[in-house]
Amino acid sequence: MQIRIPRDCFFQIDLSKFYLIDKKSIMMTFFYAGMLIAYYGSLHPWFMWPLKELYVVPASAFLLISYLVSNSMKVTMFSRMDFLWPFAIYVILSYYMVMADDANIFGYIANAFFVAVFFILFKVDSDVLESLLTIICKLMAILLIVSMFFFFLYLIGFNLPNRSAVFGDNQYSFSNYYFFMIDDRFMLVLIPRFQSVFLEPGHLGSATTLLLMTQMGKWKKWWNVVLIIASVITFSLAAYAILIALIFLSQWVQHKNIIKLLIAPVVLIAVVVGGAMVYNGGDNMVNNMIVSRLEVDETTGDIVGNNRVDKDFEKEFDKYIVSSDAFFGRDMEKNVRVGTGNSGYRVFIYKYGLVGLFILIMFYGFSFRGYVNVRYLVVVVIISILIFWIRAYPLWFSNFIPLLMTVYGGSKKLTVNQTERAEK
Repeated sequence: MQIRIPRDCFFQIDLSKFYLIDKKSIMMTFFYAGMLIAYYGSLHPWFMWPLKELYVVPASAFLLISYLVSNSMKVTMFSRMDFLWPFAIYVILSYYMVMADDANIFGYIANAFFVAVFFILFKVDSDVLESLLTIICKLMAILLIVSMFFFFLYLIGFNLPNRSAVFGDNQYSFSNYYFFMIDDRFMLVLIPRFQSVFLEPGHLGSATTLLLMTQMGKWKKWWNVVLIIASVITFSLAAYAILIALIFLSQWVQHKNIIKLLIAPVVLIAVVVGGAMVYNGGDNMVNNMIVSRLEVDETTGDIVGNNRVDKDFEKEFDKYIVSSDAFFGRDMEKNVRVGTGNSGYRVFIYKYGLVGLFILIMFYGFSFRGYVNVRYLVVVVIISILIFWIRAYPLWFSNFIPLLMTVYGGSKKLTVNQTERAEK
């Protein structure tokens, strides 16, 4: 039996498919690359330390290429028209903060790259952002699985390769095990706080809990289980505060009976706290790293673990807030009376004043306006206030992107529900 091959069969193959790349694929690749660099760069992983704040330069370059490619398509992915107000207020706020920090000309130039990233963030369609958040969550989970595996090997005594690592002007000193780091201050602790490859356990804990906020109703997915575990072993009070708030807010958003669901978590927390305070006379890891930090200091009336600023700074802040400087802020480095201020709302208000706080509130307000799912909006407002109160990094991409995406996602769910009810 002979098989006859048509003479013109080869000419029927569309060879253009072998050398033409879809513009949408190019656009999405550059968009994801730019946003991932921006997101993870704001968390300061050790492999991006050489770039310092310049990580935003390649991030903005990739995003602008994505924007230009998209605009050459018939249907652009950057079609949102409500971007102007939040973007304009961001420009005002960011340059106000640069001016308050007394930056040189390079600081103003560097800020332009952050402006470019926020422009793309407000201009891109919400569906594209939603797919970005899924990628961020899964990539973070994969990174943390590997990181926690080697961290576990370290805990049980494996001798892993490492080197010394320093960030900034000796402000941070670590033993870098490549897949995770150990702060040198906690080298002798039985179980040190987990921070993966990032600068602080608090950075990681805040990031994972905010990602969980975007995943409400889907916490049983494997990547969200990993995020929950990582949040817990950071031993970060900020992460615990956000996670506990999210547990209850998530149930409220899903219209579940909160009272019934409160019983199990409250009993579990009571057993853990009571057991930690009693076991071995209170000399145990859970009590030392968590419970004891939640106790109230009788002399100050403040929580022991609330060490974002020291007592000298608190005294300085109390004087500052009733002075005329409170409107536009003071220079922390030049003011010799200032004690240690790491993070939190006091530090932000001290540096940028009540004017900076007002512009920040306007920025968040205009960023979230127009999205009518009230429950999701309430969640975002509560978590925004909580994270600002504790950490106060309102413009970090790792903080702002999940907050923005939660509002978008809630609005989309409301629209879908309304459509389903109309069809019924």
